[in-house]
Amino acid sequence: MKTSHNMDLRAWNTFGMKVSCACFVEYGTVEELEELWKMRHGMSPDGLPSPFLHIGKGSNLLFTKDFPGTVFHSDIRFISVLEGAGHQYQAGVSAAEICADLAADGKMLVEAGAGVLWDDFCLWCAERGLWGPENLSGIPGEVGAAAVQNIGAYGVEAKDIIFQVKCFDCVTGRRVAFKASECGYGYRDSMFKDSAKGRYVVTSVVFTLSSVPVPRLDYGHVKEAVNAAFETAGNHTEAGLSSMLVRNVILSIRNAKLPDPAVIGSAGSFFKNPVIPRSDYERIASVARIEHGADYEVPHYDAGSGFIKVPAAWLLDQCGLKGLVAGNAGIYEKQPLVIVNLTGNASPSEILAVEAMAVKAVYEKFGVTLHPEVEHV
Repeated sequence: MKTSHNMDLRAWNTFGMKVSCACFVEYGTVEELEELWKMRHGMSPDGLPSPFLHIGKGSNLLFTKDFPGTVFHSDIRFISVLEGAGHQYQAGVSAAEICADLAADGKMLVEAGAGVLWDDFCLWCAERGLWGPENLSGIPGEVGAAAVQNIGAYGVEAKDIIFQVKCFDCVTGRRVAFKASECGYGYRDSMFKDSAKGRYVVTSVVFTLSSVPVPRLDYGHVKEAVNAAFETAGNHTEAGLSSMLVRNVILSIRNAKLPDPAVIGSAGSFFKNPVIPRSDYERIASVARIEHGADYEVPHYDAGSGFIKVPAAWLLDQCGLKGLVAGNAGIYEKQPLVIVNLTGNASPSEILAVEAMAVKAVYEKFGVTLHPEVEHV
């Protein structure tokens, strides 16, 4: 366990905000987390300043000021294939039975510690020919945060491959586990962000992965890009399709339009794609046809129950915000969904000002309010 005081958090938030916390604690095992819980609840002579915040790599955070309490970080890092012995997944059904049923369909359970870098997990799977997270390759952050945020990209969400989330209950001090169906997953949402926020700390995640091909290529231009990769490789049939090939295609797509946080500070996609009633979509479409012609079609996806999902990036681009510069902050020139720390010296207030400008511009033009995907602290 490592403890630091008056910790500079620039390395712990991908925006690169120059903020600090009163205390920073990194633990490497669930047992150490249990000891921290005892400290926090006065069962140990060493106290920790409050309030408390648990973070991953800070890839979905905007620190708006110095944090006056204790920041915790998990360094629990392992990846292992589960075979049933010594594990409990579902009451009334043995772990061995569950693993055997999955194996019959070419599937398996793989557990990863909360502190494993998400893209390292994606690479680990691809190297072994396992399918599931390849469309989520390149997303910054860690495994624990992926389960909390329900990260998503290119037609796949974390919940699609999560079997079980193992946690530590900060109220009872006990270890608990939740099936994916119990986690309240929604679009970039989970109970860990809402109803149970602050109660549970994710310690590891169990994923259902496939050893037989299950490609998800129907989102956007993914299939077109995969076909182009086949052409380059001289292989014109999907017989040669692998999770590694799909991963590499996804990484190429992401790298072409998203900044590297190590070079330009950002938290990736800043806003959620709005899910709106069809009547609101028709209003947006009407505005777009006035500008682009009667045959213009607004990019959109059916979200069910009479709702439509419209890409926030398109809305922002239509407002002319791509490449906006406002002091040390701005909007990325290749992707308007990304607010950036342009100079490396942007203050939280400058990032917030760009956010406000973007929200105002979209609302004034289309009557839709954008909501941040990035958590503000």
